[in-house]
Amino acid sequence: MFPVICLAVDMDSLKVDFLQGNYRRVIFEGERQVDRVNTGQAEELNYILGLSYLKENKLGQAQDCFKRILGNLSGKFKAQADLGLADTYLIGGQFQQAQDIYNKLITDSPNNSQKAALLYRLSQIEFKKGNNLQGNDYLFKLRRDFPLSPELRLNKGLVLIEAGAIAVQDSSEYFVQVGFFTSGGNANNLKDKLLAKGYSAYVEGDGAGYRVKVGRFKARQEALDLEDKLAKEGFQTKIYPQ
Repeated sequence: MFPVICLAVDMDSLKVDFLQGNYRRVIFEGERQVDRVNTGQAEELNYILGLSYLKENKLGQAQDCFKRILGNLSGKFKAQADLGLADTYLIGGQFQQAQDIYNKLITDSPNNSQKAALLYRLSQIEFKKGNNLQGNDYLFKLRRDFPLSPELRLNKGLVLIEAGAIAVQDSSEYFVQVGFFTSGGNANNLKDKLLAKGYSAYVEGDGAGYRVKVGRFKARQEALDLEDKLAKEGFQTKIYPQ
């Protein structure tokens, strides 16, 4: 019988791929190593795999990853795995199972860092069930207790696990994309409009398409603040790593 060889995984590379939206690459690389990874990295690898499956709407595989983490009652990623598992239930329409987990997370740790996300998810469940009064009550608590939370900028849909839940040594810069055009002329028109408003706008692209970008930031929070300001002025925005 051959011995099982435990390997170290380049977690930072997987995290960067996840943050850049390369979920299939994370799944491909992660699944190749999940059964051979050393114990210290197993939970974190399963967590990132679970998130990637969730982003790809592969709910069964995501549940398997989160349940593997939850099998270790003293694991470091237990709370995150509980949240991820509940999200699979929410997306799959199993509202009561999702709601039970969200409420338990709040009850077990009323001041946990996930509370804003939990309140938002609970509001969405109530709206989906037609309980608008209860849904608005959760949103009121969210606005009262977490007025700067990113969840308040969302108009609809489920917030999946935030990228900020993954710690990564990332030297990327961030920019806010304000438009994407197949016409360079249209892109430059928007750039000029933004420059006239005092924004540091520029255009990058080629014949396949042109992105109108604003700013280059080392801190993601600075990009979030700019995105919020631009969104309030009616621009369609999205943050990307450089």
